[in-house]
Amino acid sequence: MTDATTGRSRRLLRDEVYDEIRTAILDGTLEPGEPLTDEDVMRWLNVSRPPVREALNRLADVGLVEIHAHKRTRVASLDVRDINEALFVTGVLHEASIRASVGQLDDAARDDVIRYRDEVRAAADDDDRPSLGPAVSEFFLTFERATGNQVMVDTVEAQTARLLRFLTPRQGLVSPGALADTVDAIAAAALDGDAARAGDLAHALYEPTRRNFVELHRTV
Repeated sequence: MTDATTGRSRRLLRDEVYDEIRTAILDGTLEPGEPLTDEDVMRWLNVSRPPVREALNRLADVGLVEIHAHKRTRVASLDVRDINEALFVTGVLHEASIRASVGQLDDAARDDVIRYRDEVRAAADDDDRPSLGPAVSEFFLTFERATGNQVMVDTVEAQTARLLRFLTPRQGLVSPGALADTVDAIAAAALDGDAARAGDLAHALYEPTRRNFVELHRTV
């Protein structure tokens, strides 16, 4: 099936539209609360309505877009509680997947560990924060994928969309060098087959997040 406006494959076009809008939200081009009408997006990307609607629905599923009554759509607001919960969930799953998969990584997974470790280091050395977040995300997703648990992969990918939007250059929340050092250490332990060491490093990385999560949700 092709799009009437461009003639491109509708499946591929839907993915392209999704990627374009997602990138604009994550890099701050589209700000929290900004309206996203079908017509505006259609003009912006020169596409027809169906791929736009499909992409916006997917973005709503991962929490980047809010769709309200009568199809009013806008960029989702940033919520500290949601971000804290996303950090907590991804931290738990990163540690669990590392402990489960290290020691049985195949050659392709080991290559990915090295590849994304190097991407994290390069982004940190260049202070390229827009590239740092996705590289860190892919580094950890290597372990989720290695478990063969698709539910875990889908959960982390959905939560990561929220986190990448929060951890942008304008927030100044990430110390690139320290993060790259931790990723280097986790990669070294993983490549040595030391699941306990790699898991402990992931646990330590997310310890502040766990404390914040408990404090935020503590009931008196």
